[in-house]
Amino acid sequence: MPDPETNGLRTLRSEGPTFNTTALRSTKAGLLALGIVSFALATFGPWFNLLLGYGLMVASMAAAVAGIWWADRSAHEVHRNRVLTNGFYAKSGAVLSVVALMLSAYYTGFLLFITVFWPLWFIALLLTWAFHRAWVESDFASEVRA
Repeated sequence: MPDPETNGLRTLRSEGPTFNTTALRSTKAGLLALGIVSFALATFGPWFNLLLGYGLMVASMAAAVAGIWWADRSAHEVHRNRVLTNGFYAKSGAVLSVVALMLSAYYTGFLLFITVFWPLWFIALLLTWAFHRAWVESDFASEVRA
């Protein structure tokens, strides 16, 4: 194998921050979710099919949840490794995903279900947040990723 040092060829190493691909995945998922909602809304017309509309809204919700999950994961990666950049892409992915999730929840009637049973959702969110914080702060989370 030839030695790159002998010919004056060296790999260029950046001393700046490293791009976080998980944050970009979050933005892509948010854009996908918003695109699916837009396509579902565009199906309202003469060739409207209720099953297609609900299927697209559920697919949009799944993409939005994945976008929120990747944005959260990206935020925690930055806390573990300060060289990574996160900033704009993770935040924009989370915002796009939340907007798509709210639109999908509104048009499927799931938002009404959430508002009627808000105490149960509030307790479930508090429990989920507590488990999430315990998972992030434990050493077990880093052992699973390794």
